[in-house]
Amino acid sequence: MGPSFKKYADNWETERYELLNTRVCDLQFNFQGTLLSRCLQKLFSELAAKKIQFRPQYFFTCGGDEWGCPDRVPIIGIPFHLADNRLTRIEREMGYTSYDKRDLMILLRHETGHAVNYAYTLYKTAEWEEIFGDFQKVYPTNFRFKFNPYSRNYVQSQGDPKYYAQAHPDEDFAETFAVWLTPRSNWRRRYENWPALRKLEYIDRTMRRLRHRKPQVHAGPLDSAYHTRTYRLIEYYGENIDDFKDNALGIYDDELKRIFPVMAEGVDRRILAKDLIRKNRRFLIRTIADWTGARDKVVAPVIIKFFRRSRDLGLYLPEEEESYRLASLTALGTAVVMNYLHTGRYIPD
Repeated sequence: MGPSFKKYADNWETERYELLNTRVCDLQFNFQGTLLSRCLQKLFSELAAKKIQFRPQYFFTCGGDEWGCPDRVPIIGIPFHLADNRLTRIEREMGYTSYDKRDLMILLRHETGHAVNYAYTLYKTAEWEEIFGDFQKVYPTNFRFKFNPYSRNYVQSQGDPKYYAQAHPDEDFAETFAVWLTPRSNWRRRYENWPALRKLEYIDRTMRRLRHRKPQVHAGPLDSAYHTRTYRLIEYYGENIDDFKDNALGIYDDELKRIFPVMAEGVDRRILAKDLIRKNRRFLIRTIADWTGARDKVVAPVIIKFFRRSRDLGLYLPEEEESYRLASLTALGTAVVMNYLHTGRYIPD
């Protein structure tokens, strides 16, 4: 008997292929254990240390300006590939940006500054405008803005670009907030005798006043939310899916799509393929085991695989064809298990 089904179902090349072949909106995130989840907990701890009750909401983005709050909406947009270690690995293997803990904390503190500004509409107040400037000022494009590297009117960014606070009054506030929030930043001493100290003192004073208050704004339109993206992950990267198939084993996406064709939204009387499989899991295992003579533990991983891929691919079937589709799935499972029993492999050579 050959290697277990797990070798074929769960090897990285197979998992990567399946993720790349999945629509972005159908991706299932394993958020716990990610660097991002730990950084968010650290961010919330920093806010708690300042006795601030406000906790920014966040959503996952795909395309567009992936990092950032939408205009005057106190919800932080975060790139979707940070929501799952597997997606982070794909992003890195594709040669794109990778973030370490320091990078993420710098970004999260900055975006929390925007969220605070929007949640409490501070930018509308005369004091805010007098200190930071006109919120309605035209935004620079592509990070192209004039700056004075010797200016002491602005805090210096903890990341790049170093003088981002000079880009716009809204960015000035967010960068100043990030410096104020950072533990052990010693901002009073660091910016002593700088005009920028006045901005830090404004934030310190304002957050003490707002620390127990509920925000005035909670929601708004979200830009580039990942769940609106109906293209496959491979299309997001602009690559060819066939280039990732050579070392992928145990792939049944094409067969499952033939059994459960994806149906357009709005079609009446349809059910999710994953629900059909879940409801008939015991029947499928026992029937395939009886037909093939295999033990249940040989068959069960195959059915679990079918369930996961049907779920992740967002497959449906017409309600009136439930029996026919179940028979087709049973036949596919039987073929997979028989191949294993005769060759020691769950897929043909």
